[in-house]
Amino acid sequence: MRFVVAALALPLLTGLSACGELQQNAQEAQEGIQQAQDRLDAGSACVQAINIANFMPNFADPQQAQADAQAKVQELQRLADQTADQTLKQNLLDVQKSVEQVASGSVTLESSAEWASAQLEKYGQITTTCSKAVGG
Repeated sequence: MRFVVAALALPLLTGLSACGELQQNAQEAQEGIQQAQDRLDAGSACVQAINIANFMPNFADPQQAQADAQAKVQELQRLADQTADQTLKQNLLDVQKSVEQVASGSVTLESSAEWASAQLEKYGQITTTCSKAVGG
């Protein structure tokens, strides 16, 4: 009788073992999909960040420069709020603070070269962060 019970239980135990392996494989596949999605999300955020961070206003028209900067400040804030990567988020907030200087009118045509140089460094930080985030 014990032999019969053991013989009947063996396929059940084998099936449970196989089910466990399938469950583990499914979990690993899900993790792989999530990592790919995270890279895709980082890639999407990076494309947007690079496009927004390359902002360079026309300082010869101060009113337009301020208006353009105000729009970029809002875009940068929205993207920073949606960005999961903390380094990229901080880079975006740094660019936002810089662009806020233009929006407030504190950057003039005379001081624009210094601002543009600092802005270029911030842009470089974003591209470096993105190359690391998307590159894996």
